[in-house]
Amino acid sequence: MQPLSFAELLTVWEENWRRPPLWQGLALAAAACPEETVETLMREPLGRFNARLWTFRLWCFGSLLTAVTDCPGCGEKVEATLDVASLCIGAEAQSGEDWQEIATEAGAVRFRLPALGDLLAAGEATSFEEATQRLIQRCVETSGALSGELLAILSAKIEEADPLALLELHGHCPHCGQAWAGFLDAASFVWRELQTWAERTLQEVHLLARAYGWREQEILALSPTRRQAYLRMIYG
Repeated sequence: MQPLSFAELLTVWEENWRRPPLWQGLALAAAACPEETVETLMREPLGRFNARLWTFRLWCFGSLLTAVTDCPGCGEKVEATLDVASLCIGAEAQSGEDWQEIATEAGAVRFRLPALGDLLAAGEATSFEEATQRLIQRCVETSGALSGELLAILSAKIEEADPLALLELHGHCPHCGQAWAGFLDAASFVWRELQTWAERTLQEVHLLARAYGWREQEILALSPTRRQAYLRMIYG
């Protein structure tokens, strides 16, 4: 992976801001990983793909992030703060093409970790049930139907093997004390931050271009510190 320039970030945002979150995440990963093909990225376990996005986020916006959700008890906003750097440790060692096996009463069942391509294919379904079925068919090798018990076992095995695939947050509401839990989706979260950054950056470009007559390329070449210094002079 490699960091992207401000101009490259704006290009990725401009070309993908209307797309679904997973495709937006894939566009970010592809831009930051020119040595990888899109097909290779789509075969990665979701945890490794998410680790790429968190690394991208670390480079662009820093190590600490704050996720916000609504308390299920009182409806007030609650926050959870995470260190992005700690999320990525060990994720690069995972492989999306290694089949694993679990023993059941009906015999052995082989499965692999869900990859980004599996989720994209499942996302084309018209219902949650159909999406689940598509995902299972792609990641489990078995000749028979899967019972609810076996599905639960497989889900636990996959979660244990690929903890970054589905990141769950927990906490207690500071307002009412209610316990809460929520899931943090890397693609959606990182893209929302990029969206906010892009809108703010374009506003800064507009102000500096109007004040000094500079071109967009010249403004984006400025460091954030220098850009803010010029903006402070504009505001007086």
